[in-house]
Amino acid sequence: MKQQSITIYLYKTHSGNEYPVEFGFKDINAEDISHDHEYITGLCRQGCKNYNHSGGCPPFAPTFESIAKEYNSAILVFARLHSKYKTRRVKDSNNYYIHYRFQDIILSNFLNKMGQKIRKLFAPRVYFLGNGYCTGCGNRKCAFKEGMRKCRFPRKRTFSLEATGVNVEKTLKNVFGIKLEWYNRNNFRQVSYLTKAIGFFCCSPVIRDKVHTYLNQGFLHNPRIPMITAFSPPL
Repeated sequence: MKQQSITIYLYKTHSGNEYPVEFGFKDINAEDISHDHEYITGLCRQGCKNYNHSGGCPPFAPTFESIAKEYNSAILVFARLHSKYKTRRVKDSNNYYIHYRFQDIILSNFLNKMGQKIRKLFAPRVYFLGNGYCTGCGNRKCAFKEGMRKCRFPRKRTFSLEATGVNVEKTLKNVFGIKLEWYNRNNFRQVSYLTKAIGFFCCSPVIRDKVHTYLNQGFLHNPRIPMITAFSPPL
């Protein structure tokens, strides 16, 4: 099994600003994923308005156990942005949500762009689990939120790791040694970084190797993909 790969990338926004995103991935097996469907989806049920309303969220998402039966070889990916790179306007804000969303948008865009590209190239041999809510409808409202129970764009529909019952906090700690930091109204000036994660679950080790190779040599070094530029990590 390949060792974990960690690199730093400059993520360029549409406005031209650049932010150094720490990006890492590691080959694992499905057994390395910590999951508890009842507990994790219970947190969704108690604290998220998208529960039972969004087509990418519980209870409409599959269980991680059902995915792992067919896709046992995996690559776990994380992206992290340190809070010191916030803009002055964000740093001066007293709204904790603005602090969180600044980093969340950059990391989510980065990871989702990667996930959709891998899925397009390797589906159905790879099952992509993202972060956050499904964005498959683009600017349209989710069909489930309109009372329907059938997805308009099933090929673009994305479930997050958490929606399937994955305990992302425990998994990142076990696989990468990363401790998640969480924003709230009292600590938003003390949070040192925000971390997001996605996973590629493959039907075989051979397919996992191909995805691994593409991550190293294809996605982030493809000139057709804007807003991402690699540079060597500091020593």
